Amino acid sequence: MKMKILFVVMFLLIITSCYEDKGNYDYREMNDIEISVETESSSYALGDKVISKPKLVFTLGKEPSDLSYEWTFDGHVIADTRDLEWIADTIASTKELRLAVMDNNTGVTYFGSTYISVSSAYASNGWVVLSEKEGISTLAFLREQTEEGILKPVVTRDIYQMINGVPMGTQPVSMYPHWTERWDGEDKTSWLWVAQKGGQGAIDISGSSYKQEGILSQMFLSKSYPEGFVPVGVIDMQFLTMAIGEDGIIYTRVKDSNLLFNSSNFLDRPLTSDEEGKIKVDGSMIAYAPFDEHGGMVLYDKNSSQYLHIADYKSWQGYNYSGKVLPLKVEEYEYGPSDARLDNMKDYSVYFVGASLVDWGDVSYMSIIKDKAGKFYIQKFTVEAYGGGSSVTKVGASFTSQSEIEGLSSVIDGTSKNCFYLCRNQDKAPYLFISKGETLYFYYTDGNKLYTCAQFDSPIASIDAECFNNKYIIVGLENGDVYILKGDDDNSDYTLKKYVIQQNKVIQVNDAENKFVLFHEKDFGRIIQVRYKWKESWNESFS
Repeated sequence: MKMKILFVVMFLLIITSCYEDKGNYDYREMNDIEISVETESSSYALGDKVISKPKLVFTLGKEPSDLSYEWTFDGHVIADTRDLEWIADTIASTKELRLAVMDNNTGVTYFGSTYISVSSAYASNGWVVLSEKEGISTLAFLREQTEEGILKPVVTRDIYQMINGVPMGTQPVSMYPHWTERWDGEDKTSWLWVAQKGGQGAIDISGSSYKQEGILSQMFLSKSYPEGFVPVGVIDMQFLTMAIGEDGIIYTRVKDSNLLFNSSNFLDRPLTSDEEGKIKVDGSMIAYAPFDEHGGMVLYDKNSSQYLHIADYKSWQGYNYSGKVLPLKVEEYEYGPSDARLDNMKDYSVYFVGASLVDWGDVSYMSIIKDKAGKFYIQKFTVEAYGGGSSVTKVGASFTSQSEIEGLSSVIDGTSKNCFYLCRNQDKAPYLFISKGETLYFYYTDGNKLYTCAQFDSPIASIDAECFNNKYIIVGLENGDVYILKGDDDNSDYTLKKYVIQQNKVIQVNDAENKFVLFHEKDFGRIIQVRYKWKESWNESFS
């Protein structure tokens, strides 16, 4: 039997060795395809147009004659063309947008991809416009959107009434965005405190849905405002919330958790700066800035004639120091003989204080002050980050400079309303914007000089440039017009530095030839305030 098996095996080997191999071994180099997929943004809202013009590089330098294409998002087929123009219709966070290219001559498929997110149409970066129209408070949302590099905001008017089915209220005064903890919070999208003197008073509005989520009066222990309190602003940090009255009095709460937008109650006693609790802190001039690593916010307190740091800090051991009122500590040798002391401003009037970032946690401040002789100065100082501690009674600060500004007395002269905005990223946008009537000025912080920037056809009601790198400037006018102007995030000849400073020209917004107006919309009513509303988290770097 073994011999038979051996004979069969030998026979098969002989046959195999005699077989003529007629296979096709005419090897040719493959024309492989390298695909690069890029989009204008990594974040979109439902209804946005997602555009991609992929780059295809062929190994042999020549495009094959028969290619087919398939685009997918999160595994679902969305298009079969080479270039993509897709109206986003699926909510998904950080999912793959993939292009498959098949060479039908060889049957080989090649892939390229990127990752994008699609969210609710309202859970996006954009601008909010608070106004009064026909006696009613209104809120409009201008979602930031670009198409092929051109700014084209999507405008939703009176969004509060559209979502909630009832008017928002009356006599609007202010609005302030606020956030929870950046990773695990109740909602990653910023919410919005809107203060009103009429109707429901101050209310908290979801930035994702624009539904009303809270009423300030119901958050006090007594379920009503303290006697005589009329809210004009609500500023919410990570743990501390400050409700500011029209007389400057501040009421506070310390939230149980920074994972929630609203928890715990406001105290019925005002915030004070002395141990006896007799000197009330004035909150009419707060340097509002979304820098949570700073451990609080700085304000100018006219009642004690000094700058104060209002703490917002909870240690990793669980000790909460939020709500502490801390004076600033500056070494005396840092001052010049004629400089105003940060802890004693009795001989000066303070018109504005704003914040810009210096380093992680440390914040630079800039104030406009006037002495008794009527001279105006720009006062600069830096405040260190507050890190808690029961024994800490002052926050470290450094005095930088005090410089007289020529021409400012004719801008801040009491004849009309002044609006102010200090750009957060002073490295890329060294400007402090100031308005008077129909004219927008800026103080060029690198050159210590005041310039006339732009001319409008109605008095300016509000200014903001909070967006990434301060690249857009939104201006709201008393006649209901809103303009968005280009800032300096541009290499063209039309930048503020080149046009206004170097060429000494003034932007005429109604001139059809001007290159600065990116957006203009009318009929918002009497504008109270305009703001850029970040979608997610407090932003320390603005770069």
